[in-house]
Amino acid sequence: MKTLRKVVVMAGCTALAWAAGSGVSQAATAQANTTATVVLPVTITKTVDLNFGRFMSGASGGTVVVSTGGAQSVTGGVTTTAALGSTAAAAAFTISGEPTSTYAVTFPAQTNLTGPGAPMTIGTFTTASSGTLNTFGAASETLSVGATLTVGASQASGTYSGTMDVAVNYN
Repeated sequence: MKTLRKVVVMAGCTALAWAAGSGVSQAATAQANTTATVVLPVTITKTVDLNFGRFMSGASGGTVVVSTGGAQSVTGGVTTTAALGSTAAAAAFTISGEPTSTYAVTFPAQTNLTGPGAPMTIGTFTTASSGTLNTFGAASETLSVGATLTVGASQASGTYSGTMDVAVNYN
């Protein structure tokens, strides 16, 4: 009987210890504020097409460069003259986004103009902005894009055309 009493006392002590322990655990809580900020989407709208103007191809190849200000210059075997009436123009885009946010402008590595002769390659894109380049202002701004056109030797005369993709994204 003493053994049974010891077992009952031990079982009771165990149950009492278990019950006492479950009431001892503590829980702590804290509260955090939550916020969300919705920013303006980036917008880009073309207002002027990139035009390399009028020029002549010579016995050796060369380039036609249109600056972000729309000025045309030529190198190598490419020539131009005022008599041709330059129609060169930099591309222009109206862009906007969240004020003071930074952005990046990206172009393809190169793109082609196709026409009656061999394709001509456009590359070495340059940019300028009516605001602070790569940072959105409080209002929309004008992004100007110039580029370099590589002209082949004795390039066939005629009109060449193509497209270029300009992307503006938040950094």
